[in-house]
Amino acid sequence: MREDTPSLFDWPGSGQTHGRFEPARLTQARVRVGMSKSDLAAAVGVSAAAIGQYEAGVNAPRPDVLDRLAQTLNVRTGFFGIGRPLARIDTVNAHFRSLRSARVSDRQKALATAAMVWELTFALERYVKLPEADLPAVAAGTSPAEAATLLRRHWGLPDGPVKHLVATAESRGIVVAMRPLGEIDAVDAFSAVILDRPIIITTPRRSENVFRHRFSIAHEIGHLLLHVDCGEHSAAIEKEADEFAAAFLTPSSSMDAMLPERLDLTALDRLGRTWGVSPHSLVRRMVERGRTTESSARRAYQRLAVLDDPGADPTSSYAGEVPTLLRKAADLAGDHGARVPALADALKINPSQVRDLLGMADQRPVLRLVGGD
Repeated sequence: MREDTPSLFDWPGSGQTHGRFEPARLTQARVRVGMSKSDLAAAVGVSAAAIGQYEAGVNAPRPDVLDRLAQTLNVRTGFFGIGRPLARIDTVNAHFRSLRSARVSDRQKALATAAMVWELTFALERYVKLPEADLPAVAAGTSPAEAATLLRRHWGLPDGPVKHLVATAESRGIVVAMRPLGEIDAVDAFSAVILDRPIIITTPRRSENVFRHRFSIAHEIGHLLLHVDCGEHSAAIEKEADEFAAAFLTPSSSMDAMLPERLDLTALDRLGRTWGVSPHSLVRRMVERGRTTESSARRAYQRLAVLDDPGADPTSSYAGEVPTLLRKAADLAGDHGARVPALADALKINPSQVRDLLGMADQRPVLRLVGGD
């Protein structure tokens, strides 16, 4: 607990806007709900050109229009005020594990979500001292395998499986969040650094299976180490992150001693459950370590596709792989006067949205009415 912590209500700009309008806030709120300028314009009764002028800072909306914007975008009117910490989505560099159909708007929507996660983290840090980001500097030209070895050494991880990968990452100051597909439809997972705070966000496509989830988290950590200042998005960059994840979760020295001499899917399944990785990943490691050929690996992938159960090994049953950092921080902040309504007031959103960002289930009883004949 920080001793000199001011109240959330003391933030500059924490009250109403008083005519001080932040254009980037409108962009953030609009993009996050996936509305185009023309759709928003129709919903609030202005022209698309007017929305463009608001977001460009040419004009500010009238108070009545501002109220309609807030209602349509599900934020408070004060959300659009200046003075609060703001992560502009057009300045955040991120790396995405995206579906091929992902558009620029999909990535912007994901970044708007990351910005809200960061703002919630910042709000919590007014009351709770979170772990500081602890990622080593990686020199240019460092290979993914070398970076993996460096990180294991920097974090003081013992030889063997990395148990509780998400909990380990969170203890080193990396904020991890799971967001629903309805919010981020075409992006599987992504990572970004916002004002020195690394953030990783995943979706059910990556978190429904714990082995895929762990590999995806390691993949994003690879981006944070190797590509944090790189704005490039390419297959080569993704391949490097995959190589990092494989080397971090299954180091070559250990795999050389433990991989079977020939492809044995039963043996790989047992080994994968010990190391927290999928048989698919271990088949790839066998190719990389010269234990099998690409053609044999392709046949193994085909057999695994027949046997695959997407719902097997859910993350929720795997201790240490469900993000808890923000939730625990919120509980601690609540013990010291900053409960969910105070956080919502600081962020100028609804308490239900704060609970959603924290991964809190709605505890209120559900009223069900049964109609008569």
